Amino acid sequence: MNFWAACKLGEGDYLQLKEKLSAQETVDSLYEKIKDYQDSVLKESPK
Repeated sequence: MNFWAACKLGEGDYLQLKEKLSAQETVDSLYEKIKDYQDSVLKESPK
């Protein structure tokens, strides 16, 4: 939460935005999204 509040990039209530974006997320669902993203980046990077 502190990260969103500290950034203050642009306008808006970042704590409210964070709550809205992560309302349906669990640790497991976030882990899967991060893992999928990292896997896709590794596939795209040159060897």
